[in-house]
Amino acid sequence: MIKKISSVFILIILIIAIYLIYFFDINNYKNNLEDIISKKANIEFTIDGDLALDLGINTNIKATNLIVKKNNVLLLESDVFQASVSLSEIINGIFDINSISLMNSKLYGLNIDEKIIQTYNALAGRRYPSGNSQYSNIELITAKGYFQDMFLYIDNVKIQTELLEGEGFGKINSITESINISSNTYIRANSQVREKYDNFYPEYLVDTQLPILFTGTYTNPDIDIKISEIVIDKLKKEIKKRTLETIKDKLKDKIQSEINIKLPF
Repeated sequence: MIKKISSVFILIILIIAIYLIYFFDINNYKNNLEDIISKKANIEFTIDGDLALDLGINTNIKATNLIVKKNNVLLLESDVFQASVSLSEIINGIFDINSISLMNSKLYGLNIDEKIIQTYNALAGRRYPSGNSQYSNIELITAKGYFQDMFLYIDNVKIQTELLEGEGFGKINSITESINISSNTYIRANSQVREKYDNFYPEYLVDTQLPILFTGTYTNPDIDIKISEIVIDKLKKEIKKRTLETIKDKLKDKIQSEINIKLPF
């Protein structure tokens, strides 16, 4: 009986695989995917490239040249879009998206890296000449979340730009188009980034957690970076550590001096 059930199960899987490989064209449902995301997120979501279905351990949809707009204002462009989906739903043209990743993206409205560099150098009394304030170059974004009522709840989002990397959580209100995402990031320490920013590179912030709050709206995003508070807090800790070390050294010298005095030899 068990063998019969196993054979039937394997046969069903084989039939589905043959159907998906030879007869099913995911591009027939590209408009469905665009419409679903556009409606839920209250944006204009389009994919210029073709869709590809990857039937690996996890079922993924891959696409190229993703464009996101709102009222014809460009918000985001990505070279590569990938989404983890439910295979059983995909066959019926339904997209149950579990997670997404975007590679080589441009986030319009602000430049995250330059905002950090400018804020850091202004605190140090230096002026950083901005080269691009129109968009952020983001190497990778991965996110997991879910829609509930008017909100897109983001359980985990990871972001990597040329300068920083980190992860966070938050929510987006698709009706008011408001953004509220909290992220803990770190400055990336590699030779290319150091060479690019040269003397403006935020060396003092390396290995220091840098909380960033993403706020604003779709068409007017903003970030809040408490760099001055972080630097002051770090300086306080360093001063406290140096003070304790100095006290320890003085106590050690005093104790050793008293021992030398009391010893009869």
